[in-house]
Amino acid sequence: MTPIFAVILAAPVVLGITVLIYMFYYRRKINKRLAEGIISEKRGGKPMMPPIVFVLVTIICVSILAALLIVMLNFFSVGTGRSRNGFDGEPLIHLRMMHESDMENSPFEGYKTGDDIAGYEKYKETSGDVTFYYYIVKDNMQGVLPRLMIASDISKDPKGLERGFHVYASEGKRKLDLGGSGGCYLYAIDCNTFEGTIRLEEFCFDEELLFEHLSWEEKYDTAKIKGTLELDMSYPEPEE
Repeated sequence: MTPIFAVILAAPVVLGITVLIYMFYYRRKINKRLAEGIISEKRGGKPMMPPIVFVLVTIICVSILAALLIVMLNFFSVGTGRSRNGFDGEPLIHLRMMHESDMENSPFEGYKTGDDIAGYEKYKETSGDVTFYYYIVKDNMQGVLPRLMIASDISKDPKGLERGFHVYASEGKRKLDLGGSGGCYLYAIDCNTFEGTIRLEEFCFDEELLFEHLSWEEKYDTAKIKGTLELDMSYPEPEE
């Protein structure tokens, strides 16, 4: 069960238990006042909230809390690159977008697009309007540095366009489908135990489309600048 689905199921349960507790307390209070004979227009004590008002207030509070939890869970699941299609909660790959400020005091400080990176084998591939530089970690640095680093260089001027990316990863039945806006210096991908396929789409589209209800696939299809890098991350078979 996914965390988000658990929150959706838990919300009505929490609501029901809260209402039952209040109704028990409400009836007990009413019975106590009846027994004491102080039920009148000038009764002492603070009047209790009517059950219908309490139910409405509780529904609003629980809904707000559930919505906040769902937003937080969705943010963190995207940020860590969790798998989907029935495998939520199991790590597939972990993606981090590294911006220029992130490079400071890191092993990649001073990197410029296309530079060599110590501890990595560099490869270059051009697709459409984008040149990709991707780096596979060397065996002696496996587990110390991210296994895969990707940088991109756009051949056309992206001025006036919004930059986006779309990452697909699949390994057997496990899949990840992740999209976002904004460019970065490097994509750092931790995938030491991953042996599937990773596809990165880089593209630039009209800014007004950012607020349209379009999927990242649709944004990519209509993009004015785009390119795709697809990598087989399977480890080579050991020699006998």
